[in-house]
Amino acid sequence: AKMDASDGVVRKIKDGIDENQWSMLFLIRLVPAVPFFVANLVPALVGVPLYRFFVSTFLGIIPGGVVYTSVGAGLGEVFARGETPNLGIIFEPHILLPILGLCALAALPILLKAVRGKKGL
Repeated sequence: AKMDASDGVVRKIKDGIDENQWSMLFLIRLVPAVPFFVANLVPALVGVPLYRFFVSTFLGIIPGGVVYTSVGAGLGEVFARGETPNLGIIFEPHILLPILGLCALAALPILLKAVRGKKGL
């Protein structure tokens, strides 16, 4: 109730989540910069229905898990060769491509909304 009655940044965040619940839920699951506890707490605070939270969590964690596993396997290859990983390893294809794929997947709801918006005009 306080969020609905508030003005400013809190209200804008709540309105944005309410308008695009599915997109926002998948986005916070796919973007590795969002801490896991925040991705669990914010939907509860803004009143996201449990089934949406459950489905978006179940499906939203899978791509990230695949990417993190792929990156870990790439690092494992580096260690297996007896090398020490450095920041330059990020640009190797077995590390960079899964990360770029995750970024593209995170941006997909935004692109779909833009395309749907243009068709409606």
